[in-house]
Amino acid sequence: MKTILAFLGLLLALPLTAQVGINILQPDSSAVLHLESTDRGFLPPRMSRQQRDNIQNPKPGLTVYNATDSLMEYFNGSCWLAFNQSSCDDCAFDFRIDNPAGHIDRVYTNRDSAYLYLNQRNGFSNDISVYIIPNLPAGITASLDQHIVNGTDTIQLNVEADIFAPPGVYSVIVQAVCGNTVGNQVFVVAVDSCMEVYINSPQSDYDLQAANALPTAVPICVLATIGPGVVLDNPTAPAVFTTGGLHPDSKVGILNQGTLLARGGDGGAGAGASGGGAGTGFDGTHAISLTVDTDLRNQGRIYSGGGGGGSVGMIQPINLGIGTYNLGIGAGGGGGAYGGAGGNLGSGFGYYEPGQTAGTGAFAQGGRGGALNNPYNFNLFGADFTITPNVYGGDGGGYGEDGQAGYLFVNVLVQVGAPVVGMITLYDQDFPDPPNTNFPVGGTAGFAVKRNGHSLLGSFIDGYYLSGAMKGYIGN
Repeated sequence: MKTILAFLGLLLALPLTAQVGINILQPDSSAVLHLESTDRGFLPPRMSRQQRDNIQNPKPGLTVYNATDSLMEYFNGSCWLAFNQSSCDDCAFDFRIDNPAGHIDRVYTNRDSAYLYLNQRNGFSNDISVYIIPNLPAGITASLDQHIVNGTDTIQLNVEADIFAPPGVYSVIVQAVCGNTVGNQVFVVAVDSCMEVYINSPQSDYDLQAANALPTAVPICVLATIGPGVVLDNPTAPAVFTTGGLHPDSKVGILNQGTLLARGGDGGAGAGASGGGAGTGFDGTHAISLTVDTDLRNQGRIYSGGGGGGSVGMIQPINLGIGTYNLGIGAGGGGGAYGGAGGNLGSGFGYYEPGQTAGTGAFAQGGRGGALNNPYNFNLFGADFTITPNVYGGDGGGYGEDGQAGYLFVNVLVQVGAPVVGMITLYDQDFPDPPNTNFPVGGTAGFAVKRNGHSLLGSFIDGYYLSGAMKGYIGN
């Protein structure tokens, strides 16, 4: 009964005041309908887009809630507009995502993707611009395969996380803008963590898997950080740093802030042979040798071992008629940096100069090849001999450099004194005869990074490097 009386009172009040107040005794004088509430809202008619379009002869200003597109709309006399639109030419579009959640494990994959669907319903004279709002940490990147849509189209969103990216859950926000219309979609991607290894003290012959007892039966991802000032070398192993016996599907990241110094090759020793001959220099060793796909970031030094220098030597019998003299002469190659031993035959040649051993440390130079360039004078068989050598062993290579070839040229002069006529030349001959320009080569430098068929990610491509940060080859 009370409700009926209140309703009748409202009807009687309408002609008098032309105002309606709900939950308020004195409606605002400018309002026909004044609502007040602290725990409830105004709910307009809710309908689908199709139901809205079925309204017969809508009046300008008619307002509904479009449940299809989740927005309030009003009729302007010609078309239905959202509240942020002012004319029928304003852009309107549908924007959705096929899968709002992604996952990157960084072992089997370092990326995930989603598809974004755009359907432009109005304002085709305008393009829809699509952006990614930047909010991701270093190491995680998001990209779109296109940024402009007119009409209906599908856009692919790609998210990639490198091995150095911090693990966590990240929201990738994609925004579409056309005129006054803005739409957003969010792709939430979970990035798994990797095992982490810190190398904070000097190491020799470092094997990542063996040194840390990492699993070998299952693939893992590992981030190895070589700390600032830490020096790694390889007195015996073929490489300073190897990823070792990890499962072949594992992934490794190396952040080097220290110094990797690979041992150089030894110089050739100079085993003589009749008519000229010598030993070649030995190859330098590698700084890094990979057994799995690896991402490398270098903020320090990575130096491969230099090649040892080639040596030269010759044993030449000289028949003078008054006797036969066997000339043995040679020089050893210099060692490659660091620490390559100079070539040293030890004994067997009458004239021999060993090569120098290379220095150690980050600024080491290759050893110089042995050098013989001073004449030797002696008397044999009653004759005066003068041996004039121009004999040089090849220099050892610096870090990342090949060893050099040597050079050998010798003149043998034999003279005897005779009354009245003075000195008579019995023998004057250059060796090798004919001259030789093809001397044993030096050893090749090792690899700064030997990939062994595995992928190397990061900023380095295959090639030769000779800088303060990288010395040597990168490749297979």
